[in-house]
Amino acid sequence: MAETAIRAEALPLRSRHSHRVARRVLAGLTVLVALPFPALGAGQGAAATAYPLACAYFRRDLDSYEHCARREGGMVRVAPAHAARMQFERGLAELRVPGIGCLWARRDGLALPVYMLDNGPDPFAQGLVRSRREGKVAFYDRRLRLVLATPYDWAFPFNARGEALVCEGCRSDGREPASMVGGRWGLIDRTGRLVMPLSENGAADRRYFGRR
Repeated sequence: MAETAIRAEALPLRSRHSHRVARRVLAGLTVLVALPFPALGAGQGAAATAYPLACAYFRRDLDSYEHCARREGGMVRVAPAHAARMQFERGLAELRVPGIGCLWARRDGLALPVYMLDNGPDPFAQGLVRSRREGKVAFYDRRLRLVLATPYDWAFPFNARGEALVCEGCRSDGREPASMVGGRWGLIDRTGRLVMPLSENGAADRRYFGRR
């Protein structure tokens, strides 16, 4: 972050009055030097302790800012000074925290780690966004409240029919971009009820993507 330095330029002393004023100023400065001052960087030290994680704002720039956030259970808390600088749209801002990934952040600084899509946080689909809870897929609303916790290892977003494609036992193929392979796949509704049972025959995949 850019910092602005303020410089004071000395003016020449041209009269006895000016010399008297200068002596008084110097005397005042001597008194000020004797006063106790807090150590330089004390505020930064407190911030480093309270918010040890760096972060980057997506919509403002991609610079990394130190002492920006901290873990708070399964969520992340953004320092108030940084939350005030972020650009919000419909109450949320995009954020990236190294070691955690992409997040959606509220104006009060509470942020939710979510799936990454196209190098950014997973977009909301049908009002819900994908995250993880206890190692499994979970869906949260725009206020970052848990709506649905699932027992599945992966899920695609809910579509216009209110169905999400989920899998059990699937894994990443390790490519870039990665695909999920293996396991059994099925469809759930917004309550988490299976509307198409888990199987390996690809029927749920074809229905979700509209393939024949």
